[in-house]
Amino acid sequence: MKKNEILLFLVIFLIACSGKKTPEEIFEGQKSGVVLILNKFYYEVSMPSGQKLYFTGIDKDGDLEGFTADEQEVKQHPGMLNGTGFFISDTGLLLTNRHVATTEIDEKQLHANLQRIVRSVIMQCAYARQQLEIQYDQLEQQRQQLLAYAQMNGAVSTAELQRIVAEQARIKQLYEQVMATAQRMRYNTNLSDINVRVVCEIGVSYDGVKVQSPADFLQKNPCQIVKISDKNDADLALLQLKSKKTPSNAHIFSFAGEGNNKFFNGSESEEKLRIDQQLYMIGYNAGLVLATTDKGISVQMTSGRVTQTPDGDRVLYSIPTVQGSSGSPVLNEYGNVVAVNFAKLAGSDNFNFGIPITRIREFLKDVK
Repeated sequence: MKKNEILLFLVIFLIACSGKKTPEEIFEGQKSGVVLILNKFYYEVSMPSGQKLYFTGIDKDGDLEGFTADEQEVKQHPGMLNGTGFFISDTGLLLTNRHVATTEIDEKQLHANLQRIVRSVIMQCAYARQQLEIQYDQLEQQRQQLLAYAQMNGAVSTAELQRIVAEQARIKQLYEQVMATAQRMRYNTNLSDINVRVVCEIGVSYDGVKVQSPADFLQKNPCQIVKISDKNDADLALLQLKSKKTPSNAHIFSFAGEGNNKFFNGSESEEKLRIDQQLYMIGYNAGLVLATTDKGISVQMTSGRVTQTPDGDRVLYSIPTVQGSSGSPVLNEYGNVVAVNFAKLAGSDNFNFGIPITRIREFLKDVK
């Protein structure tokens, strides 16, 4: 055996003995456990008067998107977002980001929008009231003229008089509705008591499966929210397939380090990341845009290195991502999860943040 061949054999042997895996081994062995998440949602706003309003988001200018007072309308045109999740148990438990499972809004922007809407509706009501008063007065003049004509000539068009009276009754009813709306809106000028909730429907799909509509997510593999982190520094959420059964061919991920034995199987030293350490991420960058292929949706693997000493709250790495990769597992060379991707550095797609094991351990410690 030649010297170079011997060295190559020794390198391969040492890697095998250390438990480290090649990128190909990690990807092929674990991609089946990563899912593409679809969240179909809208927001319901309960006003102090009891009235309900609906919208699907806040745009870059701070304006409400899909705003309506008709729930059926917002159900027909809901907001939709994609994210990534991964299996952590055989009971269908999936870990992802909080902002994937339940979308978040800026309450200050929402209040400012609702204040503008309330003022606008009150002004529209005032204008509508004036127009209805004018129409009613015009009809009243016509009615009085018909009655005066009848007194002089002894005859009147009964059909025409009935038409005027019916139209006056319709206008009076509209007037009362406008006044009631204006009164409700004036009551709503103090928005401190409004209640906002997100109404969402979540489902997933798997690598290699063809998807053509939201039903392929929401009806075939529906999910429910099990737990949402309430900590600002832990953008985490736990979903579960409603079937409560992980597909038999799906990989179940383990976390580096020690902790709840159900989820952790790595050593304590493995948890401590080093500068320039190699990391891998499996996820759905750009959601369906990149995932869709002729053979079904296809998960992607990207890699990078630790670029900053972890501070316990987040991990910074040079793995390139775009929207859709939120919730992706970030893996070490052993194939164990060392972070959950959650955000990118502003103005850059090549530097991203992950939630470290410390925060994940705290989030999962009471999960059974």
